[in-house]
Amino acid sequence: MDFFKINKYTIWIFLVFLIVLFGKNGIGQTSITGKISDKNTGEDMIFANIIISQKGAFIKGATTDIDGNYSIQVDSGKYDMEISYTGYPTQKITGIIVNEGQATKVDVLLSTDLKLQMLNIVVMNICIPLIRQDENPNKLEITSEKIKILPTRNINEIITITPGVSFTQ
Repeated sequence: MDFFKINKYTIWIFLVFLIVLFGKNGIGQTSITGKISDKNTGEDMIFANIIISQKGAFIKGATTDIDGNYSIQVDSGKYDMEISYTGYPTQKITGIIVNEGQATKVDVLLSTDLKLQMLNIVVMNICIPLIRQDENPNKLEITSEKIKILPTRNINEIITITPGVSFTQ
């Protein structure tokens, strides 16, 4: 029964295995978590887009779940977060400090409070008729200058290369 005998080397190997297996990514992961909701109604923002960046460089992105929750695994450091959702202005949060082994909670309330700008539009009275009676779009004029450019001087050949004209003998 020496097979089941536990010695101190077996325990050390087992502990090293556990530390490697659950070390940095195991218990107490470093992440940014939170919930995104509407400021006016309190409704959860389903599938809102979250972008995590550091010094202007994209790090990771995610979307919220059906309850408006999100969780993004990151390394410790200082991050910026940008939240966008259709119909809402994009919101940016800067200087989020994430500590090693901790989940940093950032809840966001999005609002549709838009500041509208009044534009001055000047409309001038322009009238362009749909059909111009004095112009015929099918009219084709062949001048002597155009005939000089053509590779032939034969009138029958000139007629056959003219669009819309048929020639029979």
